[in-house]
Amino acid sequence: MKVAIITGASSGIGEATARRLARDGMCVTLAARRQDELERVAREIEANGGQALVAPTDVRDRAAIQRMVKATLDRWGRVDALVNNAGLGYSSRVVNLDPDQLREQVAVNLVAVIECAQAALPAMMQQSSGHMINVASIAGLVGLPGSSIYSATKSAVISFSDSLRREVRRHGIYVTAFCPGFVATNFSPRLKQIAASGKRLPGIMQAEYVADRIAWLIRHPRRRLIIPPGWGMLAAIAQTFPWLTDSVLNRYDPP
Repeated sequence: MKVAIITGASSGIGEATARRLARDGMCVTLAARRQDELERVAREIEANGGQALVAPTDVRDRAAIQRMVKATLDRWGRVDALVNNAGLGYSSRVVNLDPDQLREQVAVNLVAVIECAQAALPAMMQQSSGHMINVASIAGLVGLPGSSIYSATKSAVISFSDSLRREVRRHGIYVTAFCPGFVATNFSPRLKQIAASGKRLPGIMQAEYVADRIAWLIRHPRRRLIIPPGWGMLAAIAQTFPWLTDSVLNRYDPP
């Protein structure tokens, strides 16, 4: 029996991942702030024969994170995968960004990722196995105007994942920096509306496809995975030819 904790499991990528891993036979702990939505997801998973634990969690609260991991261990006795998925972003020029929104992005997108990993590590180290999938973004590899703080936090998640992987590999623990591009979820209502209209735009993915790739990662650990695959080339170009990336993105006028 394998056990996964998924943060941000009440909607979007987190919900789709919980459903996908449950179909694979994993027991899933559903963590997010909205208990009613978590209970809805849990009921649907259990109706299809899966096992789900609802763990209402505000990842900005260190004590809540500890309770989330403890509840998982009390129920199933182990943690095989942590999908660090909870995140948020605000589109704004830095000069106009609300200071509270700035701090909230850093707290949720970066500090919470580190603290969730820290909370889950002792159990993984004790069992000499585990896999942490830290959901970063293509924006962590290609800085986007209008999303400077979001890009900065996701870039930090990638660096954290690299460092942590080197720390814990001798304990049999894998760490992956997972870097999706644009996904049609409530995180980006505009993209979701476009996807719902039936229009096909290159590079926009459905949450179910992203969840499938996370499930694949659990079976085939990688240091880093960029999806869709072609976006890896964009990231390489941004690193190798930053002047070209500047030229392209200078045409984008952020809010």
